[in-house]
Amino acid sequence: MISKKMLAASVVIYLLTISTGFCQLSVSVGYGLQCPGRQDLKFRYYENGVLVKNLKTSKAISSWSPVNNLDLTYWHKKIGFAVSYVYWKNDGKGIKFLSSEIPPFKHMEQARNLFLLDFLHKTGIPFIQKTKDNSESLYGYWGVGVGVGITETTPGLEKSIKPAMQLLYGVNYKLYKRLSLFAEARYLLAHDADNAPPLTFTGWKVDTSGHPFPLRPHPHLDTRFYDLQVGLRFRL
Repeated sequence: MISKKMLAASVVIYLLTISTGFCQLSVSVGYGLQCPGRQDLKFRYYENGVLVKNLKTSKAISSWSPVNNLDLTYWHKKIGFAVSYVYWKNDGKGIKFLSSEIPPFKHMEQARNLFLLDFLHKTGIPFIQKTKDNSESLYGYWGVGVGVGITETTPGLEKSIKPAMQLLYGVNYKLYKRLSLFAEARYLLAHDADNAPPLTFTGWKVDTSGHPFPLRPHPHLDTRFYDLQVGLRFRL
């Protein structure tokens, strides 16, 4: 037990030493707004775990909502890695249904928690000429991240834990020696939220899925969100 604690402490000290020498380890806190892509909702009624009604939408709308994110980033020259946590909630509403029957309610709520490992690469900023002075104080970067997303739907059942991913582009501007301001555009992909109920369940639950589009990586990994973020980055 003691050896494990000493190993963990040694890793932390080593990372901080690297950060001091190469100015690469940082913590970022961001806040922004997400705009959801088109989604399909499935209002399902069960009796003792048996599906009785499955009312699918032909048109649904989802609300814009605030997004919070927390990142731990390490840079080595132009290559970087980050561990990201992204969280938001938004509401959905069924407008039109594929059947003549409609459910007794049309609203639902979903909460998304994404845990991602990102690969990053520094790049130029469009329309801004690169100079020696702005290479450290002002730079752009792009990234791709993969991980898991935890989705909760209301009304719903258990949490859905499925794959998730993101693409991002950001701009970083140094304000002070250790403090920077950043802005990011993120393209977030979450998995469909579908869960089979237990045999004792009777009632309604709502499942969500993204609407099909040509560039989706998987038929069930197609729930899209477009996120704009601003925040502060502190170098450790």
